[in-house]
Amino acid sequence: MMSMEKKKHSHFKDEESLFKVLRAITARIHHDYEGVKARLCQEIRGYYEKIRQQTNESGQRVTAKLLVGLSGGVDSSVVVYLATKAVGVENVIAVTMPAREDDESVRFSNLVRERLKMADPSVQYVISISEIVRKEIEVVNSLRWKGMSICTASQDQTDMDRMRIGNFSSRARIAMLYDMARRVNGRVLGTGNRAEFVQGYAAKYGTPISFDFGVLDELYKIDIYELAKVLHVPREITARIPSTGYFPGQTHERELGATWEEQDALAFLLFEKGRDKEEIVNEFEVEKAFVDTMLRRYERSKDKRMLRQPHIKMGFIDDGDL
Repeated sequence: MMSMEKKKHSHFKDEESLFKVLRAITARIHHDYEGVKARLCQEIRGYYEKIRQQTNESGQRVTAKLLVGLSGGVDSSVVVYLATKAVGVENVIAVTMPAREDDESVRFSNLVRERLKMADPSVQYVISISEIVRKEIEVVNSLRWKGMSICTASQDQTDMDRMRIGNFSSRARIAMLYDMARRVNGRVLGTGNRAEFVQGYAAKYGTPISFDFGVLDELYKIDIYELAKVLHVPREITARIPSTGYFPGQTHERELGATWEEQDALAFLLFEKGRDKEEIVNEFEVEKAFVDTMLRRYERSKDKRMLRQPHIKMGFIDDGDL
């Protein structure tokens, strides 16, 4: 299990309690991440075989492609590694769609494609959506609608401005992926994880909640980091601080107010093990406000979970738990 001792965890008063829960997460698959890798590849391969020789809308038999929105983060990188291992690099298209010129996703996603030798000369793997985003802001700001405008000056932007731009960018990426998928008779693989899913940490109808087939839906961040090890995902990617890239300096942990380890552990206790709030606070010495915050996010994001698409089922989670 990856080392976490050097990190500051503020919501679990006793860090050993936190590590105990994280060990329980990895124990549910018997710490066998080679086995998890094989299982996920088998599931992706099985899904692909069902769609591989389907005819397109013109009745032509076109070999299908699996598409992934590759951000260069660990989740999407792991999905691309699994997909190429499952069906071959020639059948996977990993597209990166930066919305800003300074978006680091391009550098890290290029590293993934280089390592996997994804180099089809007929495919443009990096597609800027900055003009699409700029045009949307221009249209919104031209409306005669008080309070609807979006500020683009970084020094004056509010969190609402940044999130509106980020959410629109996320939806633009999905729109692009599905347009490309239609042309190549493809399907979009999901890259979201379990801790994000229960908190609704995604743009509705955007990434990473919109897809045809989910890969990591029942896995936590700790599982994904362990998978990254057995898949030999570049260290530069696994060492990155998780971020949606919505705006410079944005990180999951800062935005959600807890380390990914704490998010994993609490999501596991609440929504997989079904532990009572008071029990968690007392037994695991978890800050009550943190538990309340996650329960509030869960309740507030019900509408997003209603959109759930087919995904790989690992057998840990009751399908009725939406």
